[in-house]
Formats: sequence, structure tokens, C-alpha cells
Amino acid sequence: MNAFETFYVKPSENELIETVVHIKPDPRPALLGSVVGAEGKPVPSALVAVYQSGGGGSPDVPVGSLYTDEFGQFAFGPLEPGKLYIVRVYKNSGQMRTLELAD
Repeated sequence: MNAFETFYVKPSENELIETVVHIKPDPRPALLGSVVGAEGKPVPSALVAVYQSGGGGSPDVPVGSLYTDEFGQFAFGPLEPGKLYIVRVYKNSGQMRTLELAD
């Protein structure tokens, strides 16, 4: 069973806020996984992008993207039940450079 709860908080300066969160059942699915390399070792900082499939020639719709953690793990959710999703994983081992824009 999946469960969730949402709430807002706007703390004031030097304020300590204590709360108890009661989560409710949520039928929506989630996608959890790990990215591993050829040697079976976790791949940190891999980009995982999730798209809802457009099917039938329609464009795929981006759902979101994130980078894997230090253990190669990722999590997306909630998703819509019964929908087809495409997951693409990218890992770039090339050099990163900063692009500086002129004023």
C-alpha cells in the first residue's frame, strides 16, 4: 500500500515546530529503482527521465527527471495508474564546462 500526506509550514525566525503526520492510503503507483553499471556497481549522478508515452504517433509527455543518489537509487511518484511510461537513463562521463553569458 502506498500512502501520503501533504502540508504547508512557514516557520518564523528561531521557531521550532513539532508535528505528527498521519499518512492516508494512496492508490497511485510509484516507480523506484537503481541504476547499476556493467560490473553491477551503483551508478551515482545518472540522469533518469520519465515520460508518459504519447503512443500512436503523439509526442511523449515529460513527467520529470532527477539524478540518482550515491547508491544509484531513484524514485518517482505518484504516477497515474494504467498509463504507459518510458524511462530513459543517461550517464555522461565527459567533461563538464560552464557557459558564461555576456551581459
